[in-house]
Amino acid sequence: MPIIILVICVLTLLVPFCVIAINSTNPDSPRWIRYIFPDKGTRGEMAVAAILEQLPEEYHVFNDIYIHSSGRSVQIDHVVISPYGIFSIETKNYNGWIFGGEKSEFWTQNLYGKKYKFRNPIKQNLSHAIALANVLHVYQSQITPLTVFTGNGTLKTNTSSAVIYENRLRNVILGFAEPIFAPKRVDSLINTLTESIITDENKKQLHIQSVRNTIYRQNQLSSHGQCPRCYGRLVWRQGKYGGFWGCESYPRCRFTKR
Repeated sequence: MPIIILVICVLTLLVPFCVIAINSTNPDSPRWIRYIFPDKGTRGEMAVAAILEQLPEEYHVFNDIYIHSSGRSVQIDHVVISPYGIFSIETKNYNGWIFGGEKSEFWTQNLYGKKYKFRNPIKQNLSHAIALANVLHVYQSQITPLTVFTGNGTLKTNTSSAVIYENRLRNVILGFAEPIFAPKRVDSLINTLTESIITDENKKQLHIQSVRNTIYRQNQLSSHGQCPRCYGRLVWRQGKYGGFWGCESYPRCRFTKR
């Protein structure tokens, strides 16, 4: 009987932690839960954050921030402000082979023969850089978008934008050695971004729901043969990696769907 009671007590203590761990995979979960029980994406962000913390003191790092720009909220994995420029960093944690082009709507992960698609991180990060430029009142050319892959993935991409492995991140940032911001300007940029960060959890949840609604709308339109970007007709094409649906307005509109 004492053993049974002991087992019941242990299970009573473990069940809440198991529930919390399961909920950590939900993007709606509070941030502290996701960092105590990190999912794959959060683990990648934590790895990149650790690398950024090793930068010299003149580099100021922001991790996992929400800002409001042009009537919408934007979530950015990492922002680094320094005398040598501003860096907008998008983190992806994937294994397997990663295929994708500069202007593709989606990239593909090939993992043990199974293919999974995800949004083109270059386009995703470009929208972040534009939002940062609007909020900080700087030229977009003063912001460098970096897409960083953690995990054991192998990049099979051909892009002109910076898409790198995590072990190159520090050297790439330090490679920008020409100052473009005076010290006072750097302090001003840091203060502006700090004041612009959304801390209201309700607004963050609205952002997440807005992203979900956009993805749902795009899937609905494309499943009915309509381009979700310009509302043109989707036509079947053959490319280097096989067949795909593309907008009839190409090259004006480069939306594709595999």
